[in-house]
Amino acid sequence: MILAEGKQISDALRALPDPRTAGLTPTNLADMAYVYRLAKQPEMALALVNRALDLAPENRWAWREKVFSLSALGSAFKAEQAARNHWDWFSRPEQQQLKASVATQSTRDAYQERKRLDRAHRYAELNLPLKNALQLLEINRAEFADNPRLELTTRYDQIYVSRELRLWKQAIAEFESLPQHPRTASEDTLRNIPDYVRTAAAEAYDADQQPKEAVRLLESVVQQYPGSDVDVFISLYYAYLDAEQYDKGEALLTKIQRVTPIWVHGSVNDPNWERMGVEQTWVMDPAYRNNLALAEQRARDLMNAAPFNTSSINTLATIENWRGWPAQSLKTTQLAQAYSPQSQGTRFNLAQNFRDLGWNKRWGTEITDLYRLFPKDQAVQKNWLYWQDRRRPSISSEYTSGKSRGNNTTTNPVTGNRDQEWLTRLNSPWVGNWRGFLQHHWIWSSFDEGPVSFNRLGAGAEWRYDRKHFWAMLSNDQLTGQHVGLAVGWSQWLNDHWQYSLNADTYSTQTPLRAKRAGYSGKYYSADVNWRQSESREAYLSLSTLAISDGNNRIDFSAGGTQRIQASPHHITSLGLDVFAEHNTQPGGDYFNPANSQSINLRLEHQWITSRDYDRSLTQYFKVSPGYGWQDGFGGAPTVDLFYEHKWQLSRTWDLHYGVGWGSNVYDGGREGRVYGLIGFGGVF
Repeated sequence: MILAEGKQISDALRALPDPRTAGLTPTNLADMAYVYRLAKQPEMALALVNRALDLAPENRWAWREKVFSLSALGSAFKAEQAARNHWDWFSRPEQQQLKASVATQSTRDAYQERKRLDRAHRYAELNLPLKNALQLLEINRAEFADNPRLELTTRYDQIYVSRELRLWKQAIAEFESLPQHPRTASEDTLRNIPDYVRTAAAEAYDADQQPKEAVRLLESVVQQYPGSDVDVFISLYYAYLDAEQYDKGEALLTKIQRVTPIWVHGSVNDPNWERMGVEQTWVMDPAYRNNLALAEQRARDLMNAAPFNTSSINTLATIENWRGWPAQSLKTTQLAQAYSPQSQGTRFNLAQNFRDLGWNKRWGTEITDLYRLFPKDQAVQKNWLYWQDRRRPSISSEYTSGKSRGNNTTTNPVTGNRDQEWLTRLNSPWVGNWRGFLQHHWIWSSFDEGPVSFNRLGAGAEWRYDRKHFWAMLSNDQLTGQHVGLAVGWSQWLNDHWQYSLNADTYSTQTPLRAKRAGYSGKYYSADVNWRQSESREAYLSLSTLAISDGNNRIDFSAGGTQRIQASPHHITSLGLDVFAEHNTQPGGDYFNPANSQSINLRLEHQWITSRDYDRSLTQYFKVSPGYGWQDGFGGAPTVDLFYEHKWQLSRTWDLHYGVGWGSNVYDGGREGRVYGLIGFGGVF
């Protein structure tokens, strides 16, 4: 025993008699068990003490050694149960250690039980084992107040369990109250905190929208333990993305994707399930960088490699939804539903697609139940909040002001000297598929002969269901009852790519203001077709006519397309082409009214997410649109339009935008320049 306690284990084992030696007393057997336990052979130790207790059931030394051997074997519950038979034979620190071991084992078992319940889709029971484990830890922590070592390990376990229960703020508060003061601790001090505690705290910080602190902790873990579980590296990857450090995230993911083996020990019969988490992240990574085409390709490759894996099917469905294809995404999700109808991923994809397809009742039923089961899941939370937004009124408003200057050969026949427009709409909450709205539309321009304006107030209702949209509005001049107009519209997505819309207005603000001054009004009719291949390519075609009461019919045709030419996490650049043609059946008169005019414009657009912090962001938008225009009797001339805008996302539900622009065009042979600015906002109350 002295040799074993002096860590001369080999010499101690050689000094022991053969366990089969006759005449060994219970105390001899217990002493031998003690040596074997110190030699990290608890199985032999337990066998010896059981022989001792067969000979002397109340041998104190044998009972104690049995408890310690069981504890060394990881049988914390059996160890404590055995100790309870003679609890007074153990000192208070020993009793506390046994209780701490039981709590640790309870936590491990609860975690495994949670995984089993998750696989069985028994979500309502999911957190019960961990909640019980947390209660036990809280009891022990109070009891271990006189044992700093055990109290600290109990606090460590509390942080881990709180994170698993998604009690983010509680986990963070416990972590920051540790005696090491981890929020301000040096790297060396951080390394004294177990890696599983730092990882749990980091994931809590990331979920609490403090990604930089998460990065600091996770980097300390992987630097200290380069062989950490893959899940730790994946957590660090997402923390990098949340901290807007996309380059670091990409480099880390590329590394773990390269080094994580597909098979354990190289055997094709023993798959490495950690690899699936890496593959899922590898699929999603391009999507986070605005390269959804590559993400879709990777998702299809993964599903083809694992065609019956629900997770891989749902990943493809998610990408399809993000590409704007909810009908296709629903078909893919229904395939996952056939294999695993109750899985969280499958049900969440159903909710997303029900929303985007306009199946609001089904969306509400699905997301409400998901929120009941997963109230801490951030994706579920956000979708549920969108559902709740339907119960609240909303508003949008935009004001534009411009100033035009023409050369000496023209009298500014189109826009006047100054122009202003203000459009505001207030929406009621949704009731089923219906909601009402109030609208104010003010258009004003000054001309040499004086100002003229539209000032329309309207009330209407709209209906949305199954990707169909109908709306109707009655409006008049400032509630005077004069110039009452009825506007109606209808649009429908035929599938994920094609949409058409029809609109009519019996008293249209499309009527030129000079025509209004002359006492004319206009009825407006339009038909539009939109094609959208994906987020990267789309086109439109529009035909409209304005029947002015002087007998003139103004027929407009426009068409165009947009192609994304560059995309990265913070930058998106698109190139577009727009063509326009107009014909007036009765040219000339009291307003600018050429028989024919045409234009073609190249459009270069760039969006730069300059700053982003979860739901808050600033995006700068740039547009350059050079072109060429023609007018009957005056030939052609180059045109240009420049625009710069700030788009602020102030919160999940409120936004603000403002911008300035300058354009140059030619009317009746004279060039006119216009400087303008706009400001607008929108939100849900």
